[in-house]
Amino acid sequence: MKKHLRSLLALIVVLSLLLSGCSASSFETFFQGLAGFLQGSLTVPFDDMTYTRPDPNSFVRAAEETSQNAQTAENADALMEEIYRCYDLYYDFYTNYTLSLIHYSTDITDIYWEKEYNYCQNQSAQVDGAMDALLYALADSPLRSELEKTEYFGEGYFSAYDGESFWDDTFTGLMARESELLNKYYELTGESLEETGYTDQYFSTWGARFAELFCQLVVLRQEIAAYAGYESYVAFAYDYYYQRDYTPQQAAKLMEGIQKELTELYVSIPDDVWAAGFDSCTEKQSLAYVESFAKKMGGTIWDAFLLMKENNLYDNRISANKSNTSFEVFLDTYFVPYIFLDPSGYSYDKLTFAHEFGHFCNDYAACGTAVNVDVAEIFSQSMEYLSLRYSDDAGALEKRSMAESLSTFVEQAAYASFEHQLYMLPKEQVTPENVRALYESVGKAYGFDREPGWDTRDYVRVPHFYVHPMYIISYVVSNDAAMQIYQAELETQGAGLTLLTENLATEQPCFLAFTKEAGLDNPFAEGRAASLRKTFEAILFDKP
Repeated sequence: MKKHLRSLLALIVVLSLLLSGCSASSFETFFQGLAGFLQGSLTVPFDDMTYTRPDPNSFVRAAEETSQNAQTAENADALMEEIYRCYDLYYDFYTNYTLSLIHYSTDITDIYWEKEYNYCQNQSAQVDGAMDALLYALADSPLRSELEKTEYFGEGYFSAYDGESFWDDTFTGLMARESELLNKYYELTGESLEETGYTDQYFSTWGARFAELFCQLVVLRQEIAAYAGYESYVAFAYDYYYQRDYTPQQAAKLMEGIQKELTELYVSIPDDVWAAGFDSCTEKQSLAYVESFAKKMGGTIWDAFLLMKENNLYDNRISANKSNTSFEVFLDTYFVPYIFLDPSGYSYDKLTFAHEFGHFCNDYAACGTAVNVDVAEIFSQSMEYLSLRYSDDAGALEKRSMAESLSTFVEQAAYASFEHQLYMLPKEQVTPENVRALYESVGKAYGFDREPGWDTRDYVRVPHFYVHPMYIISYVVSNDAAMQIYQAELETQGAGLTLLTENLATEQPCFLAFTKEAGLDNPFAEGRAASLRKTFEAILFDKP
């Protein structure tokens, strides 16, 4: 299970860009600088952030030199000075990469930002490979034990880097090829903006091109996993990308329980519940919604909102040229989170904003979160649900949100099941025809065919399948934990909010370990899906 350096080292690296003369051992100055960040006095407003095309070779050269020196270094502090320099360059690369993503997402028809984003994405494999090699070199350094005993890395950090790395020229080439295919996906997305979706014309033209590209990605990812020594891409992604402390087998059992216990409720959600999310909503109204609940919640959550609003660390503008997605990211060099939204103009935008604001608060409280995606999604989803109890104008959105929660369990479990089965197919069977047939089979098992207008080709319109494979199961497991926080709030006012705020700055990165520490039930325990069914029956169908 790989670990990525964040926490204290990340803070020191970022501060080193701003606090001249602050050495690794100058902790008094360091913590004074950290206090300035937390108080917002050193925050750079988003409009003042400057994108500069990053030079990956600067980081690669520094990482290679530090890797060599790590084998003969005799002083941990001196070695850490070199490591700080590497992370300065590493975070500079990814901060600019993220800025290019934000600007490109704002207008995916903008050729300049398309070019810059593609450049950064194409260079990322080289950068990640050099970072991986550096960490393996540090694990093999005679100073390893000293590094792990200090505040730099922590006990046992390098155990994840024992043995040999699979990041060689071949693996780097495979990852670069994946980046190229992802660039094609973004280009195709921009080109297809003018075409109306969910029509035969769309699926026979653009949809067919998306399907072919998707098959190429699946086969390539199978090759990546095999080269890395994993039995499947599912196992590779669970371990290498998401550092999960549960297995694909546990996840598959959870999906089966959801399909059995919740599908019938999902297809029976009353139409009037869905209608609640289609009132018109302006940009000002969605921001006011977040402001109202953040102010009532107070403390860290209110501080985070003020930081976001005063420094324009969000974009909730409505635009036809925006990327069809919403996300929150952390800009390491500037030491702040940022929210990007693609609003629909309907009242459901309030909940989407609340969701991403939950991520923002986690990043703000933890100074750049170190948790994996399963834990991170707990904060976003529980913030969305708790907003219903603290906002001034939730109204009919409460039932709508619970309908969305039920849909998250069923739809995302279906998507996750589809991914699991798809990546287990022999590569010669990964064809558009077979992929569509598999999607149809899974969709029917989860009740999709009972929804008006369902098209078995619409998997090509799910961005996560292309950009974040195996991420989707995170929505399912985290939603269970988020629902527990919401249920606690329903039972006792303030109980759910306390659960959320007490854990916003958690240093526990893994899902099952986090739920245990937070006193939450294990979502994989027998009977959890049945328990959820009873909760949804009571809220959505007024059953005792």
